[in-house]
Amino acid sequence: MQLAPLRFTKIEGTTVAVNVASAAEAKAALKELRHKKRELKFVRGALAKQYKAAKAKRPRKGKAEPSGVATFLDDVRWGFGKMLDGKPEPKPPARPPTLAEIEHEMRSIDEIMHNIDGCILQLQGKLLAHE
Repeated sequence: MQLAPLRFTKIEGTTVAVNVASAAEAKAALKELRHKKRELKFVRGALAKQYKAAKAKRPRKGKAEPSGVATFLDDVRWGFGKMLDGKPEPKPPARPPTLAEIEHEMRSIDEIMHNIDGCILQLQGKLLAHE
């Protein structure tokens, strides 16, 4: 997903910096920062859903593991199916991100959003001081 480009704000890693020269630019930068924060909240929500889906579920009690004979028969059925199918197996899709990678991305988004809040507070303080 492509996020909106920024005119007054620069985000490198988790560092957020704003460069404005006038009150009008500061007001535009505030709108830009608020919009970027909404975008990041949206991305973080999608990551949270992905994290919840990827989390390992507890095994159910009472459900017995398949016996060795059942596993063998499943493997034989699969082998015959592959031999008779004749189609080449498609390439597997790109591997899904691990739980640790998703957690790291969510933490970095949280830090960026915290830094955006700091920039918003600084800009609002400077606008109040100049009025």
